[in-house]
Formats: sequence, structure tokens, C-alpha cells
Amino acid sequence: MNDTAVLKPNTLFIEVSGAGLPEVDGLYIPSAAPPTTSESGVVSSPGYWNGRMAWDRADGKAARSPAISYSNSYKSWRICRLDGHLAYEITCDEPLPPTDRPWNVYKLGVAPAPSVIVHEVDPR
Repeated sequence: MNDTAVLKPNTLFIEVSGAGLPEVDGLYIPSAAPPTTSESGVVSSPGYWNGRMAWDRADGKAARSPAISYSNSYKSWRICRLDGHLAYEITCDEPLPPTDRPWNVYKLGVAPAPSVIVHEVDPR
């Protein structure tokens, strides 16, 4: 799903707060990562990863881009730490990162898992 004519522009913003790792907290903007092939063989496009919307840290400090993305292989949404290692995940097949239930602490995350809010406009 790498045809940008089919995908609507990602204009959503994500706010992450209350993480056990304060470096994860903050504002995330639509990803500007260049086209890359994911582990499941899908070529990304602006604002998308694995055919779903994806986000980068607004401050640009994360080593991984996108910093919030969907994994087709694991069927989960993931949030990374500044060093790029995955910290939090939630297994589901929803089109956007869930905001209505707790996320899980992943391998290099620290409890508590953060709250996630999706904004339709830039909250700054």
C-alpha cells in the first residue's frame, strides 16, 4: 500500500504523556521519513508506515523515524525511545493508535505505559 494517490494525507498529531520514560512523552507530528521498505515488505510513503499513518517526534530527537508506527508482523502499534529502541506497544488491528485503553510496556520500556491522545489539529 505505497500508492500515495490512494492514501489521504496524514494531518493528525499525537500527544504522549505519563510514560515511565519521560523521553517518550511529547508531541508527535506526521512522519516525514523517506520511502523505506519495512520488515514486512511494504514501501512507506510520506506520513505512512506499513500502510497506516505514522508519526515522528516534533522535536526531531528520536533515532527512529517514524517514532510511532504500526507493525504488520506483530499486529501492533509501537512507540520508540529516543535511542530508537521500542518502549511501548499495543496489539490490535485498529487504523489509529488506540487512546481508550492502556498500552503495554515493551522490552526497553519502563512502567507506567503512557496515555495517547490523537489531535486533529496541532495542539501547540
